[in-house]
Amino acid sequence: MTIQILTSPPDALKSFVPKRMFVLALLLIHGAAYGQSDVRYITGLSLGYSQFEFPEKLDHEVSFPSANLLLAASLDEWQMSLNGAFTLSDANVSEEEERGNASRTDFDLTIGRKLVGGLSLFAGYKRGESKIAFIDREAEDQGNVAKTRESYKFSGPYAGASYSWKFDKAGSLSLSLAYALLSADNVFAANVDGADPADEIEFDDISGRNKGDLDGFSYALAWTMPVSGQVLFQTKFRINDYQMDIEFNDRKFNNVDQTFSSLHVGLAYVF
Repeated sequence: MTIQILTSPPDALKSFVPKRMFVLALLLIHGAAYGQSDVRYITGLSLGYSQFEFPEKLDHEVSFPSANLLLAASLDEWQMSLNGAFTLSDANVSEEEERGNASRTDFDLTIGRKLVGGLSLFAGYKRGESKIAFIDREAEDQGNVAKTRESYKFSGPYAGASYSWKFDKAGSLSLSLAYALLSADNVFAANVDGADPADEIEFDDISGRNKGDLDGFSYALAWTMPVSGQVLFQTKFRINDYQMDIEFNDRKFNNVDQTFSSLHVGLAYVF
């Protein structure tokens, strides 16, 4: 079975989805105000680890402890959720000529609708940013600890489908797939070695602010199980596998990989 997730032209989609989500969010909030006991609210906190990979820019994966906050409301077959993820402490970054530390934040707003059986469709809008502060090793040896800073931002809509299986004594297991169509806004520091004008421009030569397009798929596997009363145990493993297209000094770089993965375990409360 093939599911066509996004059908609108890219530019129209980027402006249409957030507006559509805002309208649906207002409808759900309106229902929450007047639906009384039909509305269910969920809050949750989970802890775990996240990993960021940017092979064209970083020599190794960046891993850090992270937390995820959840706020959600459901009414009949509709559900709206707001997730915020952030690093609990900076990760160490060790490059050949530089060292530094990194942090990351992510936010997403999702509205979904349950269809038949365990099948649901959803759409959302997300924003995220990775920040890295570098110190040149050679300059540090000479007593200069001035930092150069880079950031990799993205924002835009996504849409997808999920399927859940319920078990009598083991809660529920869900699998989801989503496609995201994002805008990238990066700030790159100048290469320590500098670029030789006679050489072809490489990705490491990109400096300053640079915007581009970012798209790709997200995969998630989640397990939720009642603990007692209104308390739920929840765990989720997610992979965001994106490719970026950017241009610098008339040189195009296509399908530059960025991968972000996370594993969180925690509790949620339903009221």
